[in-house]
Amino acid sequence: MDFGDLQPLHVLGGQCVISDDPKRLLRTVLGSCVSACIYDPVRGIGGMNHFLLPEGGETDAMDKRNRYGDTAMRNLVDGLYSRGARRDRMLAKLYGGRCVKGFSTDAGASNAARGLSFLQEEDIRLVESSLGDNVARWVTFHPVSGHVVLKETPDIPLQPPIGLPGGGYAPRPGQSLMSV
Repeated sequence: MDFGDLQPLHVLGGQCVISDDPKRLLRTVLGSCVSACIYDPVRGIGGMNHFLLPEGGETDAMDKRNRYGDTAMRNLVDGLYSRGARRDRMLAKLYGGRCVKGFSTDAGASNAARGLSFLQEEDIRLVESSLGDNVARWVTFHPVSGHVVLKETPDIPLQPPIGLPGGGYAPRPGQSLMSV
């Protein structure tokens, strides 16, 4: 599919976007975060979320709940239902969950597990996924057709950026500063 004439919208962490506009593209960049692309190909509608943590949405402020997998997944699916999508036709694609070696917790694996378990609980068919590993992912999703273009980077060692006076950050020598 040629995305050249379509209108991209970047989905940031903590956001959930639904569209049935055939000219709309949804894009995101993922590290340990997870993004679900769920669509109903018959109705021609789909949506994308981008969550940072697996659970905790029910207890956070209303405007921050989509940062958590438990509420981001529910809100995406309920939003699709409210606009005419049907569970028996929904298809899902799940991306992200970068596993970074050397960190004490694996937020990426927890996020991926949350997304997978939600789809299983809701009986929504997973048709494609790219989860885990030490790679960053760039996802472009056409919500009407369900078509995805996925770009993955090779293993890039993550190191915290060097703090600058005044609170700014600079890349470590030999690294570009990248939010993944």
